[in-house]
Amino acid sequence: MNSSPDLELSLNLPLQKTRNEGPVIRKYGGSSLATPGMVSDVAAEVAAIAEAGNQVVLVVSAMGDSTDRLIALAGEFAESPDPRELDQLMATGEQVSASVLAMALAERGVRAVSLSGDQAGIEVAGEPGAGTIARVDTGKILTRLRDSQVVVVAGFQGRNADGELLTMGRGGSDTTAVALAAALGGAECEIRTDVHGVRTADPRIVPDTRPVRTISYDAMVELAELGARVLHPRSVELARRHGVAVRVTHSSETGPSTVVTAGESSLEGTPRVIGIAHERDVRLVRVEVSADGPDHYARVLTLLARCGVRPDNLSWPDPGELRFIVRGSEPPRLPIAELATELDARSSVRDELGSVSVVGTALLDPPGFLPRLLRVLADHRVTVPALTTSQSRLTAVIPAEAVDTTVRALHDSFGLAEDGT
Repeated sequence: MNSSPDLELSLNLPLQKTRNEGPVIRKYGGSSLATPGMVSDVAAEVAAIAEAGNQVVLVVSAMGDSTDRLIALAGEFAESPDPRELDQLMATGEQVSASVLAMALAERGVRAVSLSGDQAGIEVAGEPGAGTIARVDTGKILTRLRDSQVVVVAGFQGRNADGELLTMGRGGSDTTAVALAAALGGAECEIRTDVHGVRTADPRIVPDTRPVRTISYDAMVELAELGARVLHPRSVELARRHGVAVRVTHSSETGPSTVVTAGESSLEGTPRVIGIAHERDVRLVRVEVSADGPDHYARVLTLLARCGVRPDNLSWPDPGELRFIVRGSEPPRLPIAELATELDARSSVRDELGSVSVVGTALLDPPGFLPRLLRVLADHRVTVPALTTSQSRLTAVIPAEAVDTTVRALHDSFGLAEDGT
């Protein structure tokens, strides 16, 4: 599992040691706020919480498909929009959500205020479109809470030390919510979305998935890194660092939820499979360098990093050869020409690949989870150009066309439909 430096966070204030009297912290995703009617439903639910005497801080994403529409709007004016100006535009989506939800609460007699990320005291570092939280100053939020106001914060954004607005990239609103929970001493951060918590696999592929009632931070990061879209790994890493439990639940329907926390009761460390994750957009890259040795490999990796390429499953099976995979539907540009001209290296890319991952605990201990994975792949005649193993995940790179069938077969083989946790 990769650890990214962008997860560093200094809240710049002492965190409370006990987390049982902080405000209610909730994040509502864009699918939960897609229409005026849905915003009104959320407002009615939040009003009941506030009227019961609770302090409430909400973090919101852009309504529905607002983000996609803003990206399309930018494309009407520039083929490659300036990153800074794109951030100014993208941040408005969350700000609209925050303001309309505050209005809807006021119509119900609940005092509420919307705050941009900057107004909420969120300081962000990094580049446009990829900011990371560096500091949270809770002064303005606490003043509003003491004045019995519900605080609605636009997620996904903040200001840097120079006063420039920056957005935070994918998962930014989840990360905003967890950071505020940590800074305000909340015991739990609740993520309200369009699914009933974390499932044992994607229910769009496997109809008989089961809810995962509790899951450790480590296992959730693995699932998120390997394709599960319920939570972004950045937010889970942040929750782990500051001891914030994260509850994932449906925004409007009753049903099961998932709590992401430090332990898994008596099952912690017991060999078991928790779920099956998958990705459809994987590329396998092979780089042949002109000379063998760590220095030459380091030069290749430095060039890749300069172009924004993040190699995963890196290996060198033969002298003078590097192999790795690149994930994502919109992966960074591979510097094929630069590799050839600067390092005299030849490269080739195999695409139309996906991956399937068995995620759990103690997977390399008995009773032999890896052999079972390999048997399933063999029974379905699935080729495996790359395989990675660890105690917490077994990942096979396979043809993209075989992903759905393999996910269903693994879910059945590991008995996840019968033994949900």
